[in-house]
Amino acid sequence: MPTREFTREQLEEWDLPGAWSDDAPEILHREQVDSRRWVSVNELVFRAPDDGKVWRVYYERGLTESQDDHDPWDDDRTVPADEVERVEVTTVAWRKVTG
Repeated sequence: MPTREFTREQLEEWDLPGAWSDDAPEILHREQVDSRRWVSVNELVFRAPDDGKVWRVYYERGLTESQDDHDPWDDDRTVPADEVERVEVTTVAWRKVTG
């Protein structure tokens, strides 16, 4: 599986993890995948503007106003990423029989 290390500066330049600016990378998926005492852990899948590939990174977000200034990259100098591709997945669920 191809991997890449993004620098904090590169991700900030692309306005990630927020990506609200007009020239931000295309966000393909964003999902909370875990929760800790003070932060949520989120998965972010985006198309990198420099190579056109799709990458997945994880970032943290503070859960209360006291953690509003929490660093999404957990103070790491680089952020590891995995190259990912979209796949269709079939799931099975159970529901109550009604009548």
